[in-house]
Amino acid sequence: MEYIELGPVPAGEPCAQVGTDNYLAHSMRECEVFRRMLERVLPIPEGLPVKYVVRTHPHDFGTYREVSVRYSGDDAAACDFAFQVESSVPDGWDPVAQQELADLQRRQAELQAVSATAATVEPADRAQPDCMPHRVPADVRHDVRRSPVTS
Repeated sequence: MEYIELGPVPAGEPCAQVGTDNYLAHSMRECEVFRRMLERVLPIPEGLPVKYVVRTHPHDFGTYREVSVRYSGDDAAACDFAFQVESSVPDGWDPVAQQELADLQRRQAELQAVSATAATVEPADRAQPDCMPHRVPADVRHDVRRSPVTS
């Protein structure tokens, strides 16, 4: 299999930078959105041995990710399509990708807010929410269903 690197995001868009906080999560999110966008705007003809993939590469400052088009070098139609993709990659996000990125960013902000809130809640409050009945210790409750067995 052969690969042509297409970049982590469309060429005209900013991307996560290696070495920054949460790079791996941000880059994976961007690459996956870019991969799905390519599948929409440059669909692979059925039966062609070609696929859009996210690849990881070592770098002096850490690991980085890129979207690639993987194709069979033995198939002339696959080669032609892969090189056509390389020359046709959009410079910017399409509207679907923009919405997907906004939704993912909003979800990430919500998760961070929930995590920050959970960190400020006292452990006793977290262990037993008000909506749950309080547990009665086994040695205190009188459960007739569990009567001792006599011999």
